[in-house]
Amino acid sequence: MFEDMDLKKPQDCSSAGDIRDEIDKIDKQIIVLFSERHKYIEEIVRFKQDEESIEARDRKEQVIEQRKEWAENHGLDAEVFKEIYTLLIESNIKHELKILKSKTTNNQHV
Repeated sequence: MFEDMDLKKPQDCSSAGDIRDEIDKIDKQIIVLFSERHKYIEEIVRFKQDEESIEARDRKEQVIEQRKEWAENHGLDAEVFKEIYTLLIESNIKHELKILKSKTTNNQHV
């Protein structure tokens, strides 16, 4: 995936500006991936019927723990990624609840 980004290796950068440019390229791709992920978040509501299924507490904890493990396996701070994914998932839940409410309201008017 990142192979087609034409990134310099960190050790091949010759200045702080070079490094910042490469970080910007990576961050842009991360945003693209989050946008793609968000499309799935919007679609999953089709398979959920109530707040409990949206909140899916067991799944939430499973995902957070798995992302922590993935981060740690890549030499990253697992607790930072726990916070990031907790925030992300809580935001997704709020968004899914809005969609469910809208879907429920629209179905009542049909």
